[in-house]
Amino acid sequence: MAPQPLPFPGFSPITDRVYLRNGQEKARRAPADEPTTIIIFGWGDGMPKHVSKYADGYHELYPCARIIVVISGTFQASNQPLESRIEAMMPVIDLVFPTPAGDGTEQERVLLHAMSNTGGIFMAASVAAYQQRHGADKKFPHKLLVCDSTPGSLDFASQVGRWSRAMAVGTSKYFPWPFCVTQGLWYSFLWANWGWEQLRGSEPSGVWATRVMMDHSIATTDCTRLYLYSKEDEIIGWEDLEQNVARVKAGGYSVDLEMFEGSPHVGHMRLHPEQYWSKISNSWKAAHGI
Repeated sequence: MAPQPLPFPGFSPITDRVYLRNGQEKARRAPADEPTTIIIFGWGDGMPKHVSKYADGYHELYPCARIIVVISGTFQASNQPLESRIEAMMPVIDLVFPTPAGDGTEQERVLLHAMSNTGGIFMAASVAAYQQRHGADKKFPHKLLVCDSTPGSLDFASQVGRWSRAMAVGTSKYFPWPFCVTQGLWYSFLWANWGWEQLRGSEPSGVWATRVMMDHSIATTDCTRLYLYSKEDEIIGWEDLEQNVARVKAGGYSVDLEMFEGSPHVGHMRLHPEQYWSKISNSWKAAHGI
C-alpha cells in the first residue's frame, strides 16, 4: 500500500511527499519582478505544521506565486537509492515544467529553497530529475537558490555525531526512551549504512548532491545561491559551510551569505524573521538586476 499524504492544511497533496498551494490571486499573473513558483525542500522529518511557516512567509512576500513543498525524512535522504530519490522528485518537475521543452506553461521564474542537508539532497535530486525528463542539454531554470543551514562537511567520521543528532531530533517523539538512546541507534545505523556503501562502492547521498550542484553540465550558473547560517548551528558547522561556499564560488557560481546571531539549525527565520525575509527579498531582486 502506498504511503498516505500527511495532513497539510491549505495544500493539495500531489504525492505523499509533494504538496501544492496556489497563489490566492489567481485572476492575475505574478508581477514580472516576482517569482511565479517557489519550491521549498523541507529539512529531514520536518512536519507540515512547521514547514508551513516558511510557506506563509513566502506568501506574504509573493502572494501570486504558487508554492510547492517537499517533505522528506532523514532516513530517505541517507538510505534511499539514487534512482528512487530522483523518481520521487519527478512530480515536482512535471508540475512546474509540464511542456516537452521543459519551459512550463508560461515563462517560469523559480525560487528554490533547500533546508538542511536533507532538503539539499532532494533539491539536487530535482535538478537531476529535470535533466532526465527534458534532456541532457537542459538545466533546471531558477534565479535564486536559498540554502538554509546547508551544506556542511561531508567527512563522515567527523560529522556522524551531528548527523545522528539531527535524525534523533526528527524522530525521538516516536519512541518512549530517552533522546540519547534514539541518537545512539541512529549513530549505529549511520555507521552500518556507511560500511555497506563502502562495500557496494556507492556514493553517499550528500557527496552526490554536492557533486551534482558543482557540475556545470547539470546545475545552472545563471542563478544566485544564498547561504543562511549561524555560528550556533548545532548540526552544520559554520566553518564547514563557509569552506563549501568558497568552493562553490571558485567553481563559477554566484554566491551570497547571511550570518544570523544565536539561531540554531534551521532556526534563523524563527529568531530573526525581519532579517531573514529581507535578505531573501533583496537577493531575489539582485538576481534579477532590480
